[in-house]
Order: sequence, then structure tokens, then C-alpha cells
Amino acid sequence: LQPDTTLIRILARNAEVLGNRVAMREKHLGIWQETTWAQMLEATLACAAGLQGMGFGSEDALLVLGDNRPNLYMGMLAAGMLGGYAMPAYPDATPDEIRHFIQETHLRFALAEDQEQVDKVLDLGEAGTTIEHIVYDEPRGLTHYQHPGLLSWEKLQAQGAQRLSAEPDLRRRLIENATPQGPAVFVHSSGTTGKPKGVVLSHRNILTGVGNAFRGGAFDFGESVLAYLPMAWVGDFAITMGAGVALHFTINIPERQETVLHDLREVAPSFYLAAPRSWDNMLTTIQVRMEDSTPLKKWLYDIFMNSALKAERQKLEGKPVALKEKLLRPLGELVIFGPIKDQFGLTHLKHAFTGGEAIGEDTFVFYRALGVQLRQFYGQTENSAFTALQDAQEVRLHTVGKPLPGVEVKIADNGEIMVRSGSVFSGYYKLEKATQEALENGWLHTGDAGYLEPDGHIVVLGRLSEVVYTAKGERFIPNYIENRLKFSPYIKDAAVLG
Repeated sequence: LQPDTTLIRILARNAEVLGNRVAMREKHLGIWQETTWAQMLEATLACAAGLQGMGFGSEDALLVLGDNRPNLYMGMLAAGMLGGYAMPAYPDATPDEIRHFIQETHLRFALAEDQEQVDKVLDLGEAGTTIEHIVYDEPRGLTHYQHPGLLSWEKLQAQGAQRLSAEPDLRRRLIENATPQGPAVFVHSSGTTGKPKGVVLSHRNILTGVGNAFRGGAFDFGESVLAYLPMAWVGDFAITMGAGVALHFTINIPERQETVLHDLREVAPSFYLAAPRSWDNMLTTIQVRMEDSTPLKKWLYDIFMNSALKAERQKLEGKPVALKEKLLRPLGELVIFGPIKDQFGLTHLKHAFTGGEAIGEDTFVFYRALGVQLRQFYGQTENSAFTALQDAQEVRLHTVGKPLPGVEVKIADNGEIMVRSGSVFSGYYKLEKATQEALENGWLHTGDAGYLEPDGHIVVLGRLSEVVYTAKGERFIPNYIENRLKFSPYIKDAAVLG
């Protein structure tokens, strides 16, 4: 876990030492297709050799469009292998949003999942913004397309393999080409204050963040994960590719976004990160199914769930758990909690996290009562996703835990949380003014309001720009009310105005 290397060199080492071990599994037509570490390296090398043969260089960017797919991940690694920018966009990104990316950098190449994403890129050409080379993964519907720059993944692989065969030294050169300070991924800020800003994270940034999170207890070597988060979100790259390669995870990719819950049950991962909205949706599904079950099951559920919720609140408040709750827990696990966790693929979960925004207190307590040791995690795009997380033995409702090893945190005079670490980026892409505003002597202005408790726990109140004050002058965030409302199975979303 030394950061002075690259994801590419670690991938090559994985292929050498763990060659036949499964690296990625993708569900296709109902069947899980496996890719070993050796196969993953060969496909990534062939992709890089093919792109290089088409003129892709260190100043080029590769636009990646689509849902999570093994070939798209390997294409991103290949771009980093060549010292270029792997630039994932959200699969539902509009042509205008993509045009912003194109205007931002030297973008001549795109890697698209399917016909829908290819059409987006071609529409940009009709509007006067042309991408010269478009590689597509899923060929269905694209047989009769005549665009001169259109190329299938299989053909790119064949071209790359031919180059690797004809040039014996090319393999070594490609593996050694990337540098620790070179780009690993080009993601974008959330865009809460204007257009999204480009954030280039180096291999050193990503691997420093992964090392900090590992030492902080976020994950272990050999985890099983479900790669379903949007590829354009920094958390996906940091976990799926960063930690996934560095700690040789088994990376499971769902068939479609609509089948995530079903695939989650089949995979039963050991690590799972989801936004509060996802945990809320799963909770709503559990509540709705219980409402539709038999009177006996509802009665048993109410008895054991209420007892577990009471016990969990006692724990979180630092009080001893009552004897009645202790006695009911084993039977509740057998009759209620175990079957629910099995239905939702949570049985083998060792590391469960929520992040991205504040989670509702009731939702958080529910999962911990269920037996899922849910913890809060805090990070930013500019900090390679990892800043702080809760220790399994120090979970509190109002904090996000302590800063990770290797991360320093301080509070500015205006109440803003500031962070310093080797995982912090070097600045926004070609935005000098924004960079100066974000970085101050190595400290990152997170844009979040909060404070540190005496024992080092971080309390995040919310975005600095969204903080409101009560008549007494206390800082307050509307999210608190919204999350309490969303706990109801009858309310999908809520917004507080004032």
C-alpha cells in the first residue's frame, strides 16, 4: 500500500501473483461471467496498445459513457496507462453536459457502452463538436452505422494484441509508462456552485486515499464488492478500481441498474457503500413487504424489531442493554433479522457504509438494529473520496467519525472544515482562480460547515452555503427535518423551504 507506484504496476503484479484468481464478475444474460487478474491485465494492455496506435497520447482524454461494465473500467485504466485522462460521465448526461467536458480538454476519443451512448456522441458531431474515435462495448443496434471513427471493443482488442505481438518491448513500456504523479482519473466536482469543475486525481492521490482508508478500517484485502455506483462519482473509482486493484477485491458488476437489488442478493458482498437514498429505498421495500405479509409475520416483526431498535438506541446512548432485549436478540436473528438480511444480500456484510450526504437517524438506527453494522463515511471528490469514517466500536448518530490515519482536519474561523493529506488533489483543471480558492497552503477548503468534538470526532452540519440560523443564533441544516420525514414508507422525498 505504498502510494509511490501506479494502479497499472499493481495490476501487473496482481496478474503475476494472483493470475488465476477472479478479479471481475459481470452478470450477462443471467449468467455470471468471470475475468481473472491475468485476463484483466491482457485486455487493459491490448486496449492501451490499440488506443496508442490510433494516436491517443498523454494530453488526450477518453470520455467514458455508460453504466458499470468491465470493458469500460479497463478502458479507464488503459487511458491512465498512456498518461491520458480517463473522463467518466454519468450515463444520463445530456449532450450539453458532455459538450462542457469536450470544451474543457483535448477530447478526441470516447468509449461508449451501447447504441444509446454512441448516439449521444454522434449528436454532438451534428452540432459541430466532433469526437474523432468512438469505441463501443455492446454491438447491438450498431451494425449498420457508417461513422468512420466508430470501432468495436473487439476490434480495438485485436488491433492492440497485434501490436503487442509485433513489438516485444511494448508490454513493458506500457506498464512502466504511467508515473505516480500522473493522472489516474479525471472526475468532476458536484457542480453545486456553477458548472462542474474538472478534478484530476493522480495515482498517488488515489493510492494514498486507499491506504488511509485501509488503515482506518474501511476495508480489508480480498473484499467482495458490488460495482453499481455511477462511474463518474469519485467514490466508485476510488473503491472499485483504487481499492479493488490495490487490495485485489472481487469486483461484481450487476446486469443492469434495475437488477441491482436482485444481484446484490446473489453476490452477498462483504463491502457495500450506498448513498442514504439507497438505504432509504431498501428500507421502504422492507417495510412495504412486511405490510403485505401475514398477520403472524407482522406481529413477530413488530415484537423483535421494536426490541432491537430499543437495544440499539441504548447502545448508541452509552447505556447498558436491558436483559429482555439481550434475550430476544438470538431468537430475533433466527426468525426475523437473518431472513431479511438474506433476502437483500446483507448476510456476509462486514463493512457497510453510507456517504455522500447526511442519513436519517431512524434509517441509520434501523439497519444497525437489523444487525448490519452500518457506519458513516465522509469524503470529497478533491480528496480522493476518503476523509473520515466511524470506527466500528465508536459509532455516534451525529458524527462521521475521526479523520483517517494520514488525514489532518481543522476548522476555519468561519466554521468551514479544512483537510490536508496526500490524497488531496493539486488543483482544478485549468481553473487557477478556483484552485486558489480551494487550496490554502496545502489545506483543502471542503465547503462543508462543521466542528470537531473534544475527542476528535467530526460533526458535519452540511454545505457552508446551506447553513441557516435559528432565532437564537444556532446553526441548523434543513436536511435534518427532511430525513426524519423520509423515514416514512409513504414519503419518497422531501424538501424544506424557509
